[in-house]
Amino acid sequence: MTKFIQKLESFSSPPWTYAKFMSVALYDRDVGYYSNNRIKLGKYGDFYTSNHVHPVFSQSFAMTFLDIVEKEKLPLAICEFGAGDGSFARNTLTYIKDNSLEDVTYLIVESSSYHREILRQQLAQFPDSVKIFASMEQMLSEFTSFQGIIFSNEFLDAMPIHLIKQTRQSLYEIQVELNEDGALVEKEIICENPQILHWIDRYGPQLPEYYRTEINLVMKTWIEKIASWLRKGVIFTVDYGYENSELLLPERKDGSIRGYKQHKMVRNPLENPGEMDITSHVQWDAFRLITEEVGLTEVMHVRQDKFLVKAGLFSLLETSADGTLNPFSDQFKRNQAIQAFVHPGGISAAFQVNIQEKGLEKQLDYALNKQDSYKIEE
Repeated sequence: MTKFIQKLESFSSPPWTYAKFMSVALYDRDVGYYSNNRIKLGKYGDFYTSNHVHPVFSQSFAMTFLDIVEKEKLPLAICEFGAGDGSFARNTLTYIKDNSLEDVTYLIVESSSYHREILRQQLAQFPDSVKIFASMEQMLSEFTSFQGIIFSNEFLDAMPIHLIKQTRQSLYEIQVELNEDGALVEKEIICENPQILHWIDRYGPQLPEYYRTEINLVMKTWIEKIASWLRKGVIFTVDYGYENSELLLPERKDGSIRGYKQHKMVRNPLENPGEMDITSHVQWDAFRLITEEVGLTEVMHVRQDKFLVKAGLFSLLETSADGTLNPFSDQFKRNQAIQAFVHPGGISAAFQVNIQEKGLEKQLDYALNKQDSYKIEE
């Protein structure tokens, strides 16, 4: 903790915004969570992603990518933000190669030096396809524009946020300071940040008294940058989030920011900085309005299970000649994973898939937009 606080103090004196606290706690190269060498993803880490359930997740997206690339005559180029340990990239590239499509470009932006090293190892079999960058700025210096597919999974939820609270009299920004014992605690300050005040006026939510919520200014900047960079293509954003109406429910009055350590939720995000993941839910109404403002067109916004079915998840089911499968076989495990992805209350229930396009014309021809014969309800 002492080293972490010293790092915070090297930037400025307290109090610090939650955005500054999260930026250091997650991304600082010396004390940040994503920079340390501890396993973060999967069974032995702090949290799972859909990528770690089974490759059918990536394969469903890969089928959709290839369908859109073919129908829109796009280059077979994919850019993934926040690729983590490379599970999605590896499975997607394997599917593409297995379908005899060798000429593929796969760009990755991953800020974690720890994960960049893992990515180099995991994707070593694709040396002619993969390029890994530490930042978007580094990538833009080499690729000044882009045509193709942009993808992220649980990327927005890890962006540093500002935290606000509405009282009867005023809107407060909740910041971070040290108490007399040297521990990190919250401090409420009248909100005078013009970016936050504009955000509330433009994107909401208009909070009831004593509600808290997160404001993701970094998300807006990121959307503006990728929209400018993308000449022609599709943006897939997978994450968990709420609409403004959901943010106003009584159970959300304390906001959504939290930590995760060894697969357990930590209510106080100020605990163990640099040693746990910190996330907040995406404000989908803000995301969708910002994408509209920058000239993107929404193709689809659906729950993850509904997307996967539309993408062809059930076509990946395995069968045998006699209709039975060995419960220890890879085929049986694949079918179980497919069931898990569409099971009510399963992992997909918490996630949404948002798809935006720029410069395209054949959205109605996408396999995604064909009738969902399974009719999974929202």
